Amino acid sequence: MSMRNLVLLTGANGRTGRAVLAALSRAGAEVRVFVRKAEQFESLRALGACELAVGDMLDADSVRAAVKNCARLVHIGPPMHPQEREITASFIAAARDQGIAQFVYYSVMHPLRTEVRHHRLKLEAESLLVASGLPYTIVQPMRYMQHLEPIWRQVKEEGVHAMPFSTEVRFSVVDLLDLAAAVAQVTAREGHLHATYELAGPEALSQDDMAATLTQLLGRPVRARAIPLDEMQARARKAGASEDRIEQMTAMNRHYDEHGFLGNGNVLGWLLGRAPTRYADYVRRLIAAG
Repeated sequence: MSMRNLVLLTGANGRTGRAVLAALSRAGAEVRVFVRKAEQFESLRALGACELAVGDMLDADSVRAAVKNCARLVHIGPPMHPQEREITASFIAAARDQGIAQFVYYSVMHPLRTEVRHHRLKLEAESLLVASGLPYTIVQPMRYMQHLEPIWRQVKEEGVHAMPFSTEVRFSVVDLLDLAAAVAQVTAREGHLHATYELAGPEALSQDDMAATLTQLLGRPVRARAIPLDEMQARARKAGASEDRIEQMTAMNRHYDEHGFLGNGNVLGWLLGRAPTRYADYVRRLIAAG
């Protein structure tokens, strides 16, 4: 397999990674996936993966081995990881040694919201990448429409759309499939080096707005509910989340509750060559999937 075409994708077995892998494959990229367990490869090969690298993002040796002979790198870090900066620094070092032609970093919209730790750590990682001298592309995604999916059953069966922030605060939610297509576009096509792209959806929606759309499309009443933070914390503990993860989720949701999370969909539309997916169309897709 030629070095010129090979793309290393980290975080490949996560929800975001799997969507990006499928989009890269559709764009004609040859993709080596970096995962923790070899048995994850079969399902990833079905999505278009060509090669496998097994390792730990915190282990510099496995990072260097994964990057070897790759021309481009798409780095998706572990969600809300306390060592985001160190992990990204390790990939940057390996990419410099390899002479990577493009380092695509999957960041977050508004990393300057530094009171939220994972935003601050993404900002620090972005700073390292820009200063590294590597040809880079930074994508900054908004909150996903797909956050509906973990509560989809509750929405359908109980008529409740519940999230741990006010029902009135607004988000420019974005379809993960649009984000994946945009990442594939900036990786597989020329012209996107030394760019930072904010990727938001086309509408500013509150929980109340989403509940109204769900009511219309499901043909039954759906109401919005703000989950108290102590209830969110108890649920997370029951699900096995670490105390660090719970602390960061609490800080994040408290911040979003106070400030909202708004962006502009123009850049995403330009990259896609079409209008970004609207929330109602995403819900119709979810309904059709059962």
